[in-house]
Amino acid sequence: MAGHNDDNGLLRLKIMGYLVSQAIFAVTELDVVEELVDGPADAARLAERTGADPDALRRFLRVLTAEGLFVEEPAGTFALTPMGALLRRDAPGSLRHFVTLMAGDAYQAWSAATHSLRTGEPAFDVVFGKPMFDWLSERPEASATFNAAQAGLVDLRLRPLLERDWSGVATVVDVGGGNGRLLNMLLSRTPGLQGVLYDLPHVVEDDGLVLADADVRDRCQVVGGDFFRAVPEGGDVYVLAQILHDWDDARATEILRRCREAMPGHARLLILEQVVPDDAVPHPAKLLDLHMLVLLGGRERGEGAWRALLAAAGFEVERIGHWARSALIEARPTTG
Repeated sequence: MAGHNDDNGLLRLKIMGYLVSQAIFAVTELDVVEELVDGPADAARLAERTGADPDALRRFLRVLTAEGLFVEEPAGTFALTPMGALLRRDAPGSLRHFVTLMAGDAYQAWSAATHSLRTGEPAFDVVFGKPMFDWLSERPEASATFNAAQAGLVDLRLRPLLERDWSGVATVVDVGGGNGRLLNMLLSRTPGLQGVLYDLPHVVEDDGLVLADADVRDRCQVVGGDFFRAVPEGGDVYVLAQILHDWDDARATEILRRCREAMPGHARLLILEQVVPDDAVPHPAKLLDLHMLVLLGGRERGEGAWRALLAAAGFEVERIGHWARSALIEARPTTG
């Protein structure tokens, strides 16, 4: 009977898991985390500074303290834990933008998750009436929020690229590069490297492009277009960072083929994505796989699936490196 009761309690916690994620979003949106950057604070003063109801704030913090994001010592005084500090805006590897990305529109889309389970198609289209990227293209503010959230996830994702040997590379093409944060960081750390930022016209024409200084701007060409139709030619390295997981295999293969058509024989393709482990252990990539299905009809892929996808588009995998945030898949065009 004791084991049954334990299972009952654990299952209830899992069922209510979305309450935790929304509680994290709420305290982040009210800047509770930022108010604790300089040290512990009394809940009453914290509520006054953030515009929160004092009693409600204590109840939210009680839940998130139990989740390991805060500590309460002495009673009524709260401080950040190392885990909670990852929600700070300026923290290395900050997950603040990830919180925003997982809330709001994405959260609403999950209300129709059963549609994805039944059909294998995105629930977002049912909830909002059209595919997610079409919906975003008509809403500049929502699109800017989405792009900012994506850019906020770049820091950890970029490490495999920064530690790669860039000698002999003249030009890198960032396909689907969004607001340019990834390419900006790469060019600013690699003197002499030329870059091409390529994304939809309404994305690259946005005022929020991140090309920090004159040297980087002079070395970066900004091109608008559709990667299902064509990709800029002549680069030495092509980067697809968290792009292919947005799409099913057929559409992902189209993107890869457009890259293959644009690439000279010596060029290399670098893919920064998750590689889903082939085991029964919990892993963020397995949850993200469902998220891609519900939002976009996309998917995360295991190593075998990545190799098959690339082979179908005319590539051969040279190596796969595993990192904390993502994997770096390096591929070359096949000949013949």
